[in-house]
Amino acid sequence: MDRDDDVRRRWDEAVGFWVERVRSGSDVYREYMNGPAFKGVVGDVGGMRLLDLACGEGYFSRFFAKAGAAVVAVDFSEEMIRAAVDEEAREPLGVEYHQADAADLGMFGDGGFDLVYSFMALMDIPGYELAIGEAARVLRDGGRFVAIFLHPCFSWARTRDGETVCDWERVVHDDGGKDYLYLRIYDYNQRHQYGIRWGDEVYPEGFTTTQFHRTLSDYVNALGGSGLYVTRMEEPMPVSRGPELPGRMMKLFRIPHSIIVEAKKVAR
Repeated sequence: MDRDDDVRRRWDEAVGFWVERVRSGSDVYREYMNGPAFKGVVGDVGGMRLLDLACGEGYFSRFFAKAGAAVVAVDFSEEMIRAAVDEEAREPLGVEYHQADAADLGMFGDGGFDLVYSFMALMDIPGYELAIGEAARVLRDGGRFVAIFLHPCFSWARTRDGETVCDWERVVHDDGGKDYLYLRIYDYNQRHQYGIRWGDEVYPEGFTTTQFHRTLSDYVNALGGSGLYVTRMEEPMPVSRGPELPGRMMKLFRIPHSIIVEAKKVAR
């Protein structure tokens, strides 16, 4: 099994957990930080044709379709696309779903989309440079690519060769509460892949997906090399400090978890 097949298999196996997590609102990072910030950068999409790159179970495909866009969505996971198609059948919004690798969008012609967006996926895509190149190709001149992904400088719980190379230094109290003191980063410049373990009380057995560590310059240079020029960057913080915010997210007022990059296609 090659690397791409292994990454795909892991997401296929995760579909039950992922659908429940996203659709129940229990993905607190999406609900209280990454989602609101991403929506703000994307902005008004009424009347536009959008491509959702690595759409997962279709959360943002549905959101932007409801906001007035014509949405086409792709994901390499057969099970994720099946879950998205089932939801489209239950509540038709006109979203067109395809199982396809983000690095190979040959079913689409050049320049057919006003906006290509990707939510928390670039760090999961083995061929990220090809995916960015394909996003640029299918965009019209002046169109935008908006991506939010794990901040390469601060992606904690990262391991290499069995050793943690980036994680929080914590104090764990008798009641189970935690104080997050600072982020330890032992290695940034070494590109590598690593496993991320997911699980909760509903799925205590959990599952593992594969992520890829690259530098921030890797992403920016891939954009520029594809004719996409950065026009905006954001490093989201939680939307409020209110009682609804999970305590473990308070550390994100100090160090970002993700980064949003907006880039525009310039005619060559």
